[in-house]
Amino acid sequence: MSKKRATDAQLAEEARRWDSGKLTPKGWVDSPDAVPRAKETVPISLRVPAPMLMILKEYARREGVGYQVLMKRWLDDRIRAETRTRKKRKSQPPVPSGA
Repeated sequence: MSKKRATDAQLAEEARRWDSGKLTPKGWVDSPDAVPRAKETVPISLRVPAPMLMILKEYARREGVGYQVLMKRWLDDRIRAETRTRKKRKSQPPVPSGA
């Protein structure tokens, strides 16, 4: 996965635009599905095998983020993929059963 990351200057500029209200999610197609902001999150307790946590932390280190941030990104990606899959299924005509 080789996604291009924003520079610190680009991130600072985007943060300034959000803070000033010039940038809003209004009109975004997927804004209701967006990952909630930190103030809207709730703490959870999740038990995972120690080797899994070590692997997760290593992936996070390579991405330059904390492992909890990486977990949230992965969860968000999966939720969005599932949502797209379910929407496709609803839009397809039903398959006749029997022959």
